[in-house]
Amino acid sequence: MDQTELSAIIGKARGDGSDTLDLSQEELESLPASIGDLVNLVELDLSGNRLTKLPPEIGNLTRLARLNVRNNQLMELPPEIGNLVELTGLFVQENQLSSLPSQIGNLTRLRRLNSSNNQLTRLPPELGNLTSLAWLFLPDNSLVELPPEIGSLAALTEIFLQGNQIDSLPPEIGSLTGLKELHLDRNELAGVTPEIGHLSSLTVLYLRENHISALPPEIAGLSSLNWLYVGGNRLTELPPEIGSLTDLTGLYAEDNQLTGLPTQICNLTRLVWLYLEGNKLTGMPAGIHRLTNLIQLNLRSNLLSELSPEVCGLVRLVFLDLAGNRLTSLPQEMGALTALNELHLNDNQLRSLPLEIGDLTELIDLFVSNNRLTRIPETMGNMTGLERLFLSDNLLTSVPPELDDMVSREIVLLSGNPLSD
Repeated sequence: MDQTELSAIIGKARGDGSDTLDLSQEELESLPASIGDLVNLVELDLSGNRLTKLPPEIGNLTRLARLNVRNNQLMELPPEIGNLVELTGLFVQENQLSSLPSQIGNLTRLRRLNSSNNQLTRLPPELGNLTSLAWLFLPDNSLVELPPEIGSLAALTEIFLQGNQIDSLPPEIGSLTGLKELHLDRNELAGVTPEIGHLSSLTVLYLRENHISALPPEIAGLSSLNWLYVGGNRLTELPPEIGSLTDLTGLYAEDNQLTGLPTQICNLTRLVWLYLEGNKLTGMPAGIHRLTNLIQLNLRSNLLSELSPEVCGLVRLVFLDLAGNRLTSLPQEMGALTALNELHLNDNQLRSLPLEIGDLTELIDLFVSNNRLTRIPETMGNMTGLERLFLSDNLLTSVPPELDDMVSREIVLLSGNPLSD
């Protein structure tokens, strides 16, 4: 759209007293000063253009409630943005902003602010004036810290800060007692401030891919937490206080350096998803069978040399991953896991499978490749629902006739075995 066409559209909108104007995806490189004449506008969409700046006259649009300038090439926002005191939604993501103007603190009715995918290195202290802000979306910037004034944002319910360079959290974050979601994946956090324990309304906490070596005992205060993501850190243990998070349904602590689990984890009886792959676990705590609602358990790539029969008490399990451990055998109690659809046993040192494995008649996928099996039990013929059976790279010389139907249906992978003709 050229400037003549744009001026005509602005002129018509002014004459009509329009309250909405959509100029998105028009390849605009600049806006004329006349945009400031549209004083009745409530919503302005300028997304998906090539704008490098906004004219100061944008500050005349004092009735504007929603401004969308996402996906442009803006280097800065004009200070006149602070005149838009009726704004409830400001969307400036996917630009080239290195800072937000201090005047943003005038937007006291703002409820949603999205400045993701920019180049922000700091937030102005005046951000703390946005006492109506409920949703703050700042992923994929270059933020190294949060201002202490963030603790004044009492209306906040969701903060998204993943993909920044934040190395610590200010204690004032503990003042955000209405916060429900806190996203801090992919930062530089070495630890978690104890004040986080004051966030009693928090339901979701993402801390993946940081440098955290320990979680504070104050985590026990997160009494509403449903989901905890701490994978990809440097944790060597989980604090016993984790057992206080009795509303937890998902715990993801993969790719850490955990050598054991506290027995208090067995208090998390509402847990449905437990992901612990890529650690250094040698066993599971006594009482693990109490996690009776668990449907997915991932213990891949640990140091397990045996599987506790208590794990076989988790009779609601649908998914169990034990691949990449040091297992040489499985307990006969394995047959109790009759709800399993998917079982990973590959890359262990298994020499045999218990007869009771044939009781797992709901299995769809069974992975037992790269072990030391010399035979497989004929009871596996009972697994009539199997769609994939991976037995490659073992020491099998024959397959029992009970599996002939599976072999004929080509659902059994047997390559890398010394099978006789």
